[in-house]
Amino acid sequence: MKIVIFQPPYPAQGTPADAADCLLWMRTELDKLTPGEQDLVLLPEYASTPGLEDPQLLQDFAAAQGAEFIRTVAASSRRLQALIVLACPICSGTRWFNRTLVFNELGTVAFTYDKIHLTGAEKEDFGLHPGPRHAVFQHGKIRCGFATCFDLYFPEHFALLAAQEVDLILCPSYQRSESAARIRTMAQVRALDSGSYLLRSSYARGRAEIAGRSLVAAPDGTLLKDAGAEACIIKVELDLQDKFSKPASHGRELVEHRLLMESGRRPALYRPHWERAKQLEASPFPRLCAHRGLSQACPENTLPAFAAAQAAGAHEIEFDVQSSRDGVLVICHDESLERTTNGRGFIGELDWKDLRQLDAGRRCGVAWDGVRMPRLEEVLDMTDGGIGLNVHIKNEGPGGATIRKVCDLLRAGALEPLAYLALNSAAGLQAALEYAPEIARACLVSQNDPPVSIEVARRYACRRIQFGRQVQREQVQRARELGLICNLFWSDDPAEGMQFVRQGIDVILTNCAHIMIAGGFAATPATLPAGNPAPARNRG
Repeated sequence: MKIVIFQPPYPAQGTPADAADCLLWMRTELDKLTPGEQDLVLLPEYASTPGLEDPQLLQDFAAAQGAEFIRTVAASSRRLQALIVLACPICSGTRWFNRTLVFNELGTVAFTYDKIHLTGAEKEDFGLHPGPRHAVFQHGKIRCGFATCFDLYFPEHFALLAAQEVDLILCPSYQRSESAARIRTMAQVRALDSGSYLLRSSYARGRAEIAGRSLVAAPDGTLLKDAGAEACIIKVELDLQDKFSKPASHGRELVEHRLLMESGRRPALYRPHWERAKQLEASPFPRLCAHRGLSQACPENTLPAFAAAQAAGAHEIEFDVQSSRDGVLVICHDESLERTTNGRGFIGELDWKDLRQLDAGRRCGVAWDGVRMPRLEEVLDMTDGGIGLNVHIKNEGPGGATIRKVCDLLRAGALEPLAYLALNSAAGLQAALEYAPEIARACLVSQNDPPVSIEVARRYACRRIQFGRQVQREQVQRARELGLICNLFWSDDPAEGMQFVRQGIDVILTNCAHIMIAGGFAATPATLPAGNPAPARNRG
């Protein structure tokens, strides 16, 4: 692919006359190009309004001289039988966008991309609106991604472009005060990260240390072209099918670098689960944990119950994990099926394909006919890191097999910071501590015998403990002195729940989170009769 990149002189005076001179420079260079000698021409950002800082002046210029320049670009793309790409302020309806326009060989707009990451000046001074999405333009066999100026600073943007397997990333830019060294470095790293060729067009300011640097970076991070600091055009011919390959690791076979990166990428680990976990960790006590979901209003331990709890504003959901005969992790409290479904027998004696056919809603009324027992994966997918997870493992399985499976799924979804394992036995706590020490544990052993339960929680470095309703204030305080977050099973009355909070309880398990919230429970600490500070976290 034959490519031409413009680096026009920056109109430093910021006047309409100065901007018009810059447009004349670009029109002149377009006129010099010969049809058939280029496939793509890239112009910079604000190409139709260069150098203009006053918002009203920019809009007036865009509507007049800028619009005429865009028509000139369209005519040039038709004459040259080439793609021409530029970014301009464009009014769409009543809103303004920083829009990249792709003109095709017919002189028509074949594609647009609205800049996603806007600078403060663009939002506050110019009143521009951010684009809603990343965009990929398919041109024959070539996939083009876009990163306008400030977009270059966001690695996440390029990770998504890499996932969409773009061959070429087009970067119309301004960046009038950024250092030349950082511009080059960022462009090279982004090309390497995305496995794509990256083309950047910007303005020349005549200073070696800043701005300028229209360039071409290759998928291996090599800088193929650098326009330097002066006004010019640069030309390059690229084989876009030439990808960068390297050994998968020392002594291993070659693999395309982008594929290697994608195979190792764990997007859920980075964001937004980490941010949600930090928000949950910072939320004040007391908190509400929806016991088996919003189980007073919905069939317990079902997706509707969990979705309703999340919508009602519960901080956590509690659910019970059993293992089917064929090893599928099923959400159900009882080992047997009679109470909650239309089936008979035991979960551990049936395969998932048979359990999936059972109705888990009918006993709650005809409106719930057809609701099924979910798998653990379905609960994790539905909540998507948006709520805390109290994972009650009813039986650790042979050698802790069920615990290991649960931990593997939490790790795969990067949900460890949002989850804790509620376990009924010392053997289960030991298995969890050995296999996944980073996932918090809640001690349910001897929950109606608080002194024993506290000692077990200490022994297995638990972060939480769950007490029954007969717990005494001094027992709660002893647990808090050890840094334990104190759960209580259970309360469905807001006033009663607040009495437990005054005793030092941090989290109330409840079957009706919506009623507790409506009744004033889980108010801000300033409105609590005796607010609980968050206990020191036991990080074991």
